[in-house]
Amino acid sequence: MPNKIRKFLVVVDDTTECHRALSYASQRAVRTNGKLSLLRVINTSDFKNLYGVEKIMKQEAEEQALSILKELSTRVHNETGLISEIIIKFGEPSIEIINFIQEEKSISLLVLAASSESGKPGPLVSQFTGSKVGNFPIPITIVPGHLSEKTILALT
Repeated sequence: MPNKIRKFLVVVDDTTECHRALSYASQRAVRTNGKLSLLRVINTSDFKNLYGVEKIMKQEAEEQALSILKELSTRVHNETGLISEIIIKFGEPSIEIINFIQEEKSISLLVLAASSESGKPGPLVSQFTGSKVGNFPIPITIVPGHLSEKTILALT
C-alpha cells in the first residue's frame, strides 16, 4: 500500500498565533515530505446590509486575502522550499474550514496555534475544541502560545 502524502492545513487569519501555526506546519511538512495548504476564509457576514457596495467589498477582501496568502507562501518557500497551496473561501469561518476539510480528502492535519494570552486560547482553538472536537473530521495539532520560533523548530 503506497504511503499517503501528509497535507497540513493552516488557517490564515489576522491573529498573531497564525504565524506560529504556519511555522510549525511548514517545518512538519518538510520533515515528513508532506505538503502545505494555506486557507483564508473571508467572513461574508461583514458585507451584509451594505447595499450597493457588497460586491466591491468582497472583491477587495479577496484581493487582500490573495496578497496575504502569496506573501506567506513566498516566506514559506524561501524558508523551506515548499510550494504552498493557496485557498480562499467565503462564508462563516468555522463552517467553511470544516466544509473544506470534508471536501479536500487529502488534508491530514489541521494546525492551529493557541494565543499567548493567559486564559484566552484564540478564536479558532476555542471554536474547534470542546463539544465540536469529538466529531472533527481530522486530527488537530495545537501549538502552545508560549513557544518561541526556536522551540517550534526544535519540536518539528
